[in-house]
Amino acid sequence: MTAKDEGFVDVRNQLGGEGRAILTSSTSTQLSFVEQGAETSTYTRYIVEGLETGVADRDEDGWISVDELHEYAKSRVQEVAPAMKPEIYAIREGFKILLAKAPSDDPHLIYRREVEYLISAGDGHISDAGRDVLDELQHKLGLTSEEAVAIEDKVLEPHREYQRKLKRYEDRFIKEIQREYPFSDNTREQLKRFQKVLGFTDENIALIEAPKITEQQLIPPPIDPPPPRNSNFIQYIGSCIIGVVIGGTIVYFFPHTLSQTCANKQQYSLNDRISLGEEILLKQDTNPDKEAGVKAFAQGDCLTAIRKFQAYRAANLSDPEALIYLNNAKALLQVNRIKIAVSVPIGTNSNVAKEILRGVAQVQNEVNSSNGINSKALEVAIANDDNDPNTASNIATEFVKDISILAVVGHNASNASIAAAPVYQNGGLVMMSATSFAPNLIGIGNYVFRTAPNISSIANKVSSYAINTAGKNNFLICVDNQAIDNLSFHEEFIKAISAAGAKKNPTICDVSALNFNPSRVISQAKDKSANGLLLGLYIDRIKEGLVVARANQGQLAVFSSSTLYTDETLKAGRALDGLVIAVPWHPTAFPNNPFASNAMELWKVPITWRTATSYDATLVIVKGLQQSNTREELQRTLHSPGFSLDGATGKIQFAQSGDRTNNAIFLVKVQQISGEYKFVPIPP
Repeated sequence: MTAKDEGFVDVRNQLGGEGRAILTSSTSTQLSFVEQGAETSTYTRYIVEGLETGVADRDEDGWISVDELHEYAKSRVQEVAPAMKPEIYAIREGFKILLAKAPSDDPHLIYRREVEYLISAGDGHISDAGRDVLDELQHKLGLTSEEAVAIEDKVLEPHREYQRKLKRYEDRFIKEIQREYPFSDNTREQLKRFQKVLGFTDENIALIEAPKITEQQLIPPPIDPPPPRNSNFIQYIGSCIIGVVIGGTIVYFFPHTLSQTCANKQQYSLNDRISLGEEILLKQDTNPDKEAGVKAFAQGDCLTAIRKFQAYRAANLSDPEALIYLNNAKALLQVNRIKIAVSVPIGTNSNVAKEILRGVAQVQNEVNSSNGINSKALEVAIANDDNDPNTASNIATEFVKDISILAVVGHNASNASIAAAPVYQNGGLVMMSATSFAPNLIGIGNYVFRTAPNISSIANKVSSYAINTAGKNNFLICVDNQAIDNLSFHEEFIKAISAAGAKKNPTICDVSALNFNPSRVISQAKDKSANGLLLGLYIDRIKEGLVVARANQGQLAVFSSSTLYTDETLKAGRALDGLVIAVPWHPTAFPNNPFASNAMELWKVPITWRTATSYDATLVIVKGLQQSNTREELQRTLHSPGFSLDGATGKIQFAQSGDRTNNAIFLVKVQQISGEYKFVPIPP
């Protein structure tokens, strides 16, 4: 223990537990890195740093345990060397061994935690707004400019080291590609060894290599067709060509529909937030190929755009924006097209945005690879609404004005969806929500639909398991009182547990409160006999809410809505081990449905329920448009009693309210498997 305590150590309770833990800087088959001039390995350096500064106290309870220290050091190491995998082997109570006290009131630690949060939210950069936050915090904490700069440099150090190593590999690769290409076996082996020494994964390297290969014009350019000899030439091509090869991939054209131009004439007043392919919205996912594709798209050069987007996707299969833009570029070569739109929170939660976009992009790709929608190519406009109600409303206004848009998938959060829904209703444009659970979204009008389940079905499923299976009857309910989704879940959960004879613990737990103290809340709730913890967190503030789970340390059984089905939850590790969540889809829930395997093949990343419900939302629109030509006809078709389809989440039909008539809900639990935390389905 650090000497900086109150002079008392409870030896029996704090140090008397049986167990031990072994921390390793890498697996037995990996290199462990030591920077030049350093006295310790990279892993050991961050072990020391976590203890020395107190920053390894991840749950901010004032103590640093073995697993917290390891998680901190591991995360810092992988910022520098992504391929390096530090591991922990704990026996009995080894995870819970307490190593040191953290100086929770230390101004340097407070400032550092804020810097780390802003860096993680900004993907390695501090935004202008973040800089204002830090300036005010520095002044409030009484830190000098030198102290603040030193702390920021310390936090940014692994990011800068990673960029330095990327540049080294890039320089070497450029020299080798200029010297010889294709590479000899010896050159490729030397590059692989350099990659290993740098600690990079294959994905890291692909981001460097793919654009450089393209820049060297190693991908053959498309062969331009001969110029037309007479006025009937274009018509002749339109009726005869099945497909042309561009960059090694066949681009298919539907009969009688080839256009002479692919210029996109639609302009939006919110053009920095809405794009068909002329602007990159997922700015953290890009390289020179994607940038060149967007530039060519904006200039109406769709053949070049297609080739560039294909080159980009060769190394970035998980990026749905690129696949949508690629299909839009192909669609713009057709005379007959159908356009829909999707609105997602790219600026505030890019991971959730990509999950939704993958579902939409998968349908578009499948539709346009066959016969389109009645031989019409499908275009998709993407919008970034930041989960902000005002922005969502403005985007909805733009979509309503664009009469070529026949339906919209979105929005994500309920506060954004509820703000936009009246605009769509008044404009007569179908809105298909795939992720919003709020009960007051449905009933706004006959143009608003939902493929996500309603909040009451989720609350009933969770409460039934918590009471009847887990045997809990006194629930501390922690919510974000600024978010509609969570307040609705809160209310529905209370109804469900009250009906079953359980009760809500009287302790107030609002994670959005300025003076929120999670450790004190957990302690007060336990004093009042709480044995269960319900987390109702807002999707854009999960990090703030997860401090409750870390403070809980497994004392109360934890339950939540579908919102917590995210990578952030799994990264919380032991703090959320055993968390039970209700979701509308899981990869094992529909074993005979091809959606899951097709999605994994297309994206090469784990698929979530948001992708499944967004896939269904887009699929519903496509099927409706096969029977409709206008916005009004589409909403009537979807409301028809005879309308139904089998989607990724089962059979889909709509009540007159716009809600689904059947909501399949499944339970999953966070469990550690082979050293990694995963969402594991709970048998019915």
